[in-house]
Amino acid sequence: MKTMQTPAYPPRDDKNPWRLDTWMNADEWKEVSRWYDHSLRSLMPDGRWYEIARCKSRESSFQILRALAKSDPRAIFVIVHCSLVGKDGREKAVYCFPGSEQMILSERQARLAGKRWDGKI
Repeated sequence: MKTMQTPAYPPRDDKNPWRLDTWMNADEWKEVSRWYDHSLRSLMPDGRWYEIARCKSRESSFQILRALAKSDPRAIFVIVHCSLVGKDGREKAVYCFPGSEQMILSERQARLAGKRWDGKI
């Protein structure tokens, strides 16, 4: 597993490509992130991210990702590290599957634009 060189974003920032639609406020997000700092997310057909799991380590989130990838080889996943930096915290992608970060982000943009959803990258 290689470390990605991506920027960190505030969790609720509109520019955050890994942003989740959540009811948690900043304090609740930080409390969850204090104990479970890795988030496993799956790309939904409409281009939004769905949080599958919150884990204490990247390795445990990676184990869940491997199991889910075997059951649905067309799914797109990202592991996001959630840190308690700054007023709102920060999120940074640390692993993308099945392709590179650029491939996944371009697929997400296509889904957000409603151009396609074929389940493939």
